[in-house]
Amino acid sequence: MSHPVAAPADFRQLIYEALKAWSARPDAGATLAGLRLVQVELDAGAANPRQATNRVLLSAIKALALAHGREADLLRMRFLDGQAIHIVANRLNAAEPSIYRWQSQAIDHLAALLWQQEQQAIEQRIAALEARLEPATYSELVGVEALQTALLEQLLGPPAAYLTSINGIGGIGKTSLADAALRTAIRRAPHNEVAWISARRQRFDFGGRLHSLDQPALTVDALLDALVVQLLPGTPRFAEASQAIAALRASFTRQPVIIAVDNLETAADLQNLLPVLRQLANPARFVLTTRHSLFGEPGIFHFSVPELSEADALRLVRLEAAQRNLSGLAAADAAVLRPIYQTVGGNPLAIRLLIGQAHVRSLPGILEDLAAARGAPVEQLYSYVYRAAWERLDEPCRRALLAMPLIAPQGGSLEQIAAISQLDLGALADALSELVMLNLVDSRAPLLSRRRYSIHALTRTFLLEQVARWM
Repeated sequence: MSHPVAAPADFRQLIYEALKAWSARPDAGATLAGLRLVQVELDAGAANPRQATNRVLLSAIKALALAHGREADLLRMRFLDGQAIHIVANRLNAAEPSIYRWQSQAIDHLAALLWQQEQQAIEQRIAALEARLEPATYSELVGVEALQTALLEQLLGPPAAYLTSINGIGGIGKTSLADAALRTAIRRAPHNEVAWISARRQRFDFGGRLHSLDQPALTVDALLDALVVQLLPGTPRFAEASQAIAALRASFTRQPVIIAVDNLETAADLQNLLPVLRQLANPARFVLTTRHSLFGEPGIFHFSVPELSEADALRLVRLEAAQRNLSGLAAADAAVLRPIYQTVGGNPLAIRLLIGQAHVRSLPGILEDLAAARGAPVEQLYSYVYRAAWERLDEPCRRALLAMPLIAPQGGSLEQIAAISQLDLGALADALSELVMLNLVDSRAPLLSRRRYSIHALTRTFLLEQVARWM
């Protein structure tokens, strides 16, 4: 048996207090109640934390006996059997000071063993929670560190709201941001519960292929069934949605929970699901990723994911190139890489598609295809990012969007866009509200200043070439 590393001093003290409380009443509490090992025993049927703690201690003493038999016997006699020190000294034919010294050593060894078991139990818990997430499609997030920190505060600290929306245009990294935040939350608070529900209906791979997924719109029943499977394993399917909601809410009061609902894109999804999510929220915390901004909905904390800055976009180019063994591209200076940003802007999906093509195409050729909307991978990219949104736009919205490439990259005023689109200010304001809600147009301004409207570089490229083929 290998020797476990020494446990922290405060952990050793907890073990000592737990041993002394072996015969305490069930309602007296348990100093080890916060351990993952104790939670495992509660899940296995222990009646209360005191009984669960004693099961953990007894199992550890049995394991200790394999390497330190005398110490295990001493702990049994002193704490489990409650024998006085002089009686134990007589039974072991030793002086009382020796018994005290052996007892201290035994507690040290027991604490070290339990510390090792606890770390293993935590790692198993983390692995089980991470298995509920979808496989990560990134190795490192770039340019969204501040967003990730703020999102973690929403998930683990005092929440501004129990429903959080991550919105942005397709390919901007909403799912990756939510995934990274949940993985960090799992590591920091593995006692929490986590669930991941996907409403994704399409998948775009980095080879430029668009895959339709055999998955209907996410219904209330499908959402609740998935939550029950993940959070209440072994529970039979509930006949009524109200029963599932009640059971889930009851479980949330026992253990904090974070639930991600990914790719919540369609109006039907939102209208049907939001009332149910509100019933489950508080204490549950929800993270919703969507291309549709939910600014019109009350009680939702919003994160809008912007496109990457030029510096971050080029950092992502170099990272992706290095990972794919494109050493020349990874080492290229900014002047060589800047045309990438000028063509696709800071859209991570478009950047990664471009790098994926670099194994078989030259950089100028790839950029020409993107600028001219030429080739199947490029057309599939534009379809994935823009098609569904474009098809739902009415005529004023399309006219307003088609005017945007003529606006300076830093943005234009309502009056400037009206002059180009030939829409009156009222119709244009309504159209821009819809476009902003769909994350096709950005609207930014300091508080109390006039709004300026702009589009991403990839949207500009799309509007100059690809959209004409859809009209």
